[in-house]
This record gives sequence, C-alpha cells and structure tokens, in this order.
Amino acid sequence: MLSVVNLSRSAGLFAIAAMVATPLFGRGGAERRWLAYAVVCGFFVAAVSAHWLVSRWRSIFAASVVMIASLAVEVVGSRTGVPFGEYDYGSVLQPTLFGVPVLVAVAWAMITLVVHGMLANSSRSSFGRVVIGALAITAWDVFLDPQMVGEGYWTWSQPGPAFRGIPLVNYGGWFTTAVVMLALTQVILRTDHSSRAGDAQVVPTSQQLSFVIYLVLTVLSTIGFVFFFDDAIVAVTGLIAMGGSLIIIRRNRRQPQAIESAA
Repeated sequence: MLSVVNLSRSAGLFAIAAMVATPLFGRGGAERRWLAYAVVCGFFVAAVSAHWLVSRWRSIFAASVVMIASLAVEVVGSRTGVPFGEYDYGSVLQPTLFGVPVLVAVAWAMITLVVHGMLANSSRSSFGRVVIGALAITAWDVFLDPQMVGEGYWTWSQPGPAFRGIPLVNYGGWFTTAVVMLALTQVILRTDHSSRAGDAQVVPTSQQLSFVIYLVLTVLSTIGFVFFFDDAIVAVTGLIAMGGSLIIIRRNRRQPQAIESAA
C-alpha cells in the first residue's frame, strides 16, 4: 500500500509544481501548454493511484470508461452545441480525437475520480452522492473555463447570459455530463469499499488523497486568479463554489462506527 500512496503523493506534487510554475511563463505560450499537460496528467495519476488502494484494476477501468464517455460527449458538444453551448477547440492542444483534445478526456476522468473518492463513505444515498458530486465537478469549471479560454485552448460563440465570457448554459452542460460520469464510476466501483473493509486504513487513505487534490485545486486556482490572472471575481466565485463543495462533502461523511456497521 505504501508504494501506491507514495506514487499518488509524488504525482500530486508534480502537478502542484506545474501549477505553481504556470504563471512564470507568458499566457498562451508553449511552456504553459506543457505545464497544463503536467497538471492534468499528474493529478490523473494521483487520483487513479488513490483509487487503486481500494479498487485495484477497476480504478483503471473506471478511468478508461469516463475518458471514452466524456470524449463522446465533447465530440457531440463541439459539433452540435449540446449540452455545453457553441464552442470550438483550436489546434493548440494536441493530440486530438475527432477534433477533441485527448487532454480534455483525461481531465474529465481525473476530476470525476477525485470527487468520487471524496464521496467515499458519504452518508448520502447513491443519488445524493451523484448530485453533490456533480455540483463539485461543475464548481471546478468556474476556474477552469476562464483560464483555458484565456490561454486560447478553446473559444465560445454561444449567445446569451455569461459569466466572465463563459456561457451559463455551459455550466448546465457540465452538471449534466458530471452526473453521467459519476453514475458510471459509481456503478463500476460501487462494491469496492465493502470488499476491502478489513483494511481499516485503505478507504480513509484513498479518501484523504482525493480531498487533498481537490483542496489544492481550490487553493492554487484562487491564488492564481487573484495574483496572476487578474480576475478577483473568478477567484471569489470559484473559491465559494469549490470551497462550499468541500464543506458539504466533509459534513456528510459517515462516522467510523457507521462505516463498520455498513461493512
């Protein structure tokens, strides 16, 4: 178990270093593009490793399913405007599949596994976990979309109300897509916590690693928008959205006695 935990921590530290280094380079430059790959892939490895503690090979299967499903949604979305609105991926992020950057699918898998991991041992029903988790995933996009649009990775042409240039319909699309991704992940991994309940440290460790990743995304994104991306409105809104998600999920954790009874 220790080697897997170390892998998750090392990958997370690698991603953190890339996040910290991002503002040191010019917006839209090749350096920031490579750092974006490092951030997403580093946290992806950290999230999969955290789930490996509990789910073993099913963690990789779940990540693969989410990547394929989210890629399909993004292909449809970029061509039809459903469910996110009218947008277009440029040629900056490579490689692509059917016009969608592979990194986008990796990001969907990463944040889905992170949020699913935070919801381990939640006192909520399966439906409640999916809804709360989808809100937590959507909260991340409050930071993500303004930053990625600013880097030139994709552009919006959707008319109607918007937040800092991002159409509000996009967030509805994120929530809907997140519900599907979390439901798929929950089905694939639903029996793992009870099957490994004998190891008292496995589930808490996996959950803690997931919480740390989400917390780091919250804190560093807030700092980035306040001091480097010059948008305090995004910083405050994102902090409220992601910070609120953290608080809600932590308050809905089952106590150890309840976990043992359920096991």
